[in-house]
Amino acid sequence: MIAAILGATGTIIGLIEKYGPEAWTTIKEAVENTTSATGPTTADIEAIFAKCKADNDAIQAS
Repeated sequence: MIAAILGATGTIIGLIEKYGPEAWTTIKEAVENTTSATGPTTADIEAIFAKCKADNDAIQAS
């Protein structure tokens, strides 16, 4: 369990270093949406996907 957490943390830090603080905001929102007792709704997942796609498009354009 600890190894998985450390691995995920390393990945997140790498994304933030590579893509900037906006990556952290997207990751944080995704985690918050998926840790609720009832889980994410289809709309939540679609919103996360749209945000990630928009972030990626912005990164690729820069």
